[in-house]
Amino acid sequence: MKKSVSNILARNMAQQLSSHHIDIQAILRKCGISEYELNRPNGRIPEQTHYQFMLETMKYSRYVYESSSIDSLFAMFPELIGLCMNESSSVQAAESFIRYRVLIGNCDRCGLQVDDNRIKLTYVDDGPEELSTSALGNFIIFRELLKSYLPVMSVQAGLTYVGTLSRSVVNDSLETQCLLNQSENYLIIESPYLQDANGHFNQRLNQLQKIQLDSMCHRIAEEQTFAAVVEELIESLLFHNNIHHENSVLDCVCRHLKISRWTLNNKLRQDNQSFTDVFNRVRLKKACELLAETRKSIKEISELAYFSSQAVFSRFFRLHANMSPVQYRKKLADSI
Repeated sequence: MKKSVSNILARNMAQQLSSHHIDIQAILRKCGISEYELNRPNGRIPEQTHYQFMLETMKYSRYVYESSSIDSLFAMFPELIGLCMNESSSVQAAESFIRYRVLIGNCDRCGLQVDDNRIKLTYVDDGPEELSTSALGNFIIFRELLKSYLPVMSVQAGLTYVGTLSRSVVNDSLETQCLLNQSENYLIIESPYLQDANGHFNQRLNQLQKIQLDSMCHRIAEEQTFAAVVEELIESLLFHNNIHHENSVLDCVCRHLKISRWTLNNKLRQDNQSFTDVFNRVRLKKACELLAETRKSIKEISELAYFSSQAVFSRFFRLHANMSPVQYRKKLADSI
């Protein structure tokens, strides 16, 4: 799975920094993040772009930790936090957080060690050392989750690096005296209630939540490429705009993503794709849907799928589907 981070993090940071009158648009342009990528439902930011964005916003990190309640966390990641709030025990909540935190991002690694009344979370970020402050954000989420289960707990924490964050911000965020310049990032929580059963645990809901999260994780693995972003955008543009040929679609995609043709094609090459590959995949998908779900003529479908003629469409369809459009429609009718 390619490394990436949920665009929710960047979007949330952009909103917070904008509220402090910081020119977030200039930062987004410098990092090559378009409004479309930032606001795309279930979108992901590629690893290197994420690191660049974090480096550009690092000096404003103090604003990110202003709101770290369980309510704000749930607003960003309701499926993940919802499951972690409905586990059989605090230990199970911790394990679910580790298992499904790919929804937040997979550019880093967490380790979990449980021993009687003590639980230890370790954190490693594979990015630049300056971004080790990401450990603090994860520790805040982890602590807030366990706090909802444990009426009493003690907290110890150590961080390798905190950048421009003041010691008071770090300590206030975790409500403990955090040790700095440590050899590893760690959070230790101790409580006599660590193994206690959750009296409000809903097992059936828990099962459904995990099915949903497994599906979301699978979708991330399948659809987090830049090619998937372009494909989704083409689908949106192609059938809601007066676009007549491939070059028009290409220009529209570049305008929406605010990148040049060269950059677009270069990023697609990293996914072993070309724009024509993606464009044709969208047209074939649309043609199949129209053949299956409507009674439109082959000529009408060729026009709706933006082919220059019925003959060109028929050749294209036969090449990619190994049968003519008429044969495809007949095959579907015979299978009913």
